[in-house]
Amino acid sequence: MLTPASYVRLWALWLAIAVTLFFACMCLGPGDPGTTRISVGWPSTSELTEIRALRILPAALVGFALAAAGLTLQALLRNPLADPYVLGISSGSSVGVMLWLLCTGPFVAVVGSSPWGRFILQQGQVGPALAGAIVTCILVFVLARSRWGGGGGGDPLTLLLVGVVISAINGAILMLLNSLATEGVQKNFINYIMGAISNDVRWTDLNIAAVILLLGYIPVLLAARSLNIGSLSDMEATSLGINVARLRNLCFLCASIMTAAAIILSGPIGFVGLICPHICRRLVGSDHRKLTVAVPFCGAAFLMLADTFVNITGGIFHGELPVGVITALCGGPFFLVLLKHRRSGGGAE
Repeated sequence: MLTPASYVRLWALWLAIAVTLFFACMCLGPGDPGTTRISVGWPSTSELTEIRALRILPAALVGFALAAAGLTLQALLRNPLADPYVLGISSGSSVGVMLWLLCTGPFVAVVGSSPWGRFILQQGQVGPALAGAIVTCILVFVLARSRWGGGGGGDPLTLLLVGVVISAINGAILMLLNSLATEGVQKNFINYIMGAISNDVRWTDLNIAAVILLLGYIPVLLAARSLNIGSLSDMEATSLGINVARLRNLCFLCASIMTAAAIILSGPIGFVGLICPHICRRLVGSDHRKLTVAVPFCGAAFLMLADTFVNITGGIFHGELPVGVITALCGGPFFLVLLKHRRSGGGAE
């Protein structure tokens, strides 16, 4: 039974794990700017401290957002293989960012000639990332409405299948947009689409992404008890007083918002939302009141470690690997093992 005291201890434990790993990652990374050596220990200068913090904190926020979104989608669809990458939300957000990159290049002088235009330019890819995720969310839900085979706001399997199709379409759109881009934009896009934490993150970007993340995360946190009931069949959940359609709408919207918060700071990083919920189910059980606390901090810890690895191994690979490569190398085999477990009769964990 989850008591208020045990709930507070749960928060304290996972927060302590994330903070400890943050300080550990701060103590391991490249040395002073302009050098290629790796330094161990707290940064020697305030400039280096800020450089590392503006790399590790975005990684933590992106991991937090993607893991929380993955947990939400798995509860929504009653499918442990769901995550923002699979359902097209990440790619939809990326389409918004790519359109932004294409449009701001040729028209930056025109857009920046007015105060409103300058304000929009200053916000960078915040608006496009959020718009792309929300549009994808709406599109998937519209196509998966009851006349397409689901009731009560869309059948989970229908939502999943439509999301996979929309993800493929978004991928094709991204390739088309990339072919229309200039050489400089194409180079940035290739690195971005593989899932990389930007080296140009500003404190303003981090603050905006954090606010957007909270707008998506807090409703899910408050709806944790309803998610436990919503994991049952539609008939059982309805008989227990849950408005299934409203819960699905809320979950899908919140997952889209959290994914957009991640895309603001990084490319479409896959598998974080798949791996972390399953790790935490092994550790804390299947109660969503616990999972909504543990999973996001697990995601933050996982991505901080992964990004620190690519940060310190840049010399080995003649340049930094996108962190999405590391998450895919971890998540791909994990996905296959999970799929084999389900096919052999293990069921959902």
